[in-house]
Amino acid sequence: MGSGRSWFLAAAAACAAAWGWSLARLPERVPVHFGGAGEPDRWAGRAEALWTSGLLALGTALLFAGLVGLVGRVPAHSLNVPNPDYWKRPEHLPRLRALVAEDLWWIGAWTLLLFAAVQVLLVRAAQLPDPRLDGWAYAVLGLYLLAVLGRVGWMLTRRFAVPEPG
Repeated sequence: MGSGRSWFLAAAAACAAAWGWSLARLPERVPVHFGGAGEPDRWAGRAEALWTSGLLALGTALLFAGLVGLVGRVPAHSLNVPNPDYWKRPEHLPRLRALVAEDLWWIGAWTLLLFAAVQVLLVRAAQLPDPRLDGWAYAVLGLYLLAVLGRVGWMLTRRFAVPEPG
């Protein structure tokens, strides 16, 4: 399945590609915020929409990469995980840090893929005669939420469980 870091880098590339693709496709007036039914309720110029989406994606990528870097430096008492009596022992701490870093890479990758999908959906909505988001926007958001909540549930129940002796 690959490492979380590899997926993060691939997701960052996909996000940059989606942004570059949208550069030539967004009209001068872009819907940038939508109500619950998918109708636009805020508009912006093309440049503002591109700058905003680009800076959000870049900031998110830097945030996750920075968090991964911090995992190796923060004191053990700052790491909040299930079964801390086991995981925060000196002999288990390197493994704990590696697991937390891997989880951050994965969640960061999924977040960047969400941004890439949103960029594509934004172009798609902006090019419609009656601009609006359709069911794909809700499917993408639902898939993202399922992935993140599934990962967190797995982390809480299995990933940081105390391993069986042996």
